[in-house]
Amino acid sequence: MTTDRTRPLLPRQPVRWHTGGPGGARRLINRLRARVAEQQRLEAHRLLEADMRGLWREACTGVGLCQYISAAAGLTVRTPRFGGLRLTPTGTSFTVELMPGGEPTDIEAHALRLAHSLGFAGLRVQPMAGRWVRVVLFDADPLASTFALPHAVTGRADDPILLGRREDGALVEHALASPGHVAVQGQNGSGKSQLSYGLLAQLAAAGDVVIAGSDITGLLLGRAWNGTAHRPWQITGSKDLAAHAAHLDRLVGWMDDRLETMPPRVDNIAPTVQTPLVLVVLEEFPGLLRAAQAKDRKLAERITSAVLRLLSEGRKAAFRVLMLAQRFEANAVGGGYARDQFAVRLSFRVPAESLAMLHGDDARRLGPEHANTEPGIAYLSAPGEDCVRLRAPYVGGYGAFCDRIARDGRRAA
Repeated sequence: MTTDRTRPLLPRQPVRWHTGGPGGARRLINRLRARVAEQQRLEAHRLLEADMRGLWREACTGVGLCQYISAAAGLTVRTPRFGGLRLTPTGTSFTVELMPGGEPTDIEAHALRLAHSLGFAGLRVQPMAGRWVRVVLFDADPLASTFALPHAVTGRADDPILLGRREDGALVEHALASPGHVAVQGQNGSGKSQLSYGLLAQLAAAGDVVIAGSDITGLLLGRAWNGTAHRPWQITGSKDLAAHAAHLDRLVGWMDDRLETMPPRVDNIAPTVQTPLVLVVLEEFPGLLRAAQAKDRKLAERITSAVLRLLSEGRKAAFRVLMLAQRFEANAVGGGYARDQFAVRLSFRVPAESLAMLHGDDARRLGPEHANTEPGIAYLSAPGEDCVRLRAPYVGGYGAFCDRIARDGRRAA
């Protein structure tokens, strides 16, 4: 049948089903290559995860992080269960299910040995949900190299200041307004001064902080503080020891005035610009005591009595003590009672007995290793941080510290 509506047939064009049009062959090949590459990546990830799972089990068994279960088939070893491996551009991590009754600190206690068994320099444990944690691995030891103190300053007493970087890479900070005096010990050249430079450089600009104290060396509280609002509350040098005693008595009097005028129904003073937190820095305090004892025993007792009062009553009046010594022997810092008042304790390179003296018997096992540690590395004991290693930030030397105080130190109104 014919009709005048019939249209002439056009030449048929080939259909490119396999390529999807011009240039489609190249796109198809690229997709196939990407699929093969993804399959190879997934297979490599699966094999690596299997290897890591086996290494993790062996490492946990080796350090004793396991349970031995007796069954009919024999003795079974149970370890924290390896979850999933994650590989990202920033690092390697995997999830772990803790054993019943386990805590993240169980893994942290063996962190270095576990990390080395896995072929890494260190690890950090991040709690997740329930009994699950994430173990983050580090290719390099965060304590192996120095790191510079940032140029930021603290504006308030309740802002955290940087103490250092832990061996798991996490930064350790401390707010001066939180309760707790600070004790720092270490041999000459161990890094004690660097930590002090960093702390004071960060606090020099705070509007509600006064950096006061006694420094017989004349360096930590030296001429760099001239012209700042902190200078009237500092005394240096060893020629006039009676002036140090009088200055400490003056600080105690300031503390007493605050305690007497404390508002009703208030048991501690919050730092403000009008009532600033007073950081009493006692640089080489044992040296000051020895010099005073050699000159006049009553003068030494006067100095000790003033420091004891600042330590025991200062928290309520917004006073904090930062004491630095080469060794925190009880008779060198005003007695065992004085030493017990420090909540934040840092020890750079010291003999094993000195480490246990300040941090307790739990730190004794760390003594042989710490006695020969590199400068700048310290052990820290503080609320929430029980004897962890950290590296103090590097300010850049004494000259750089003086420049920071001259630039950032709060000026008198």
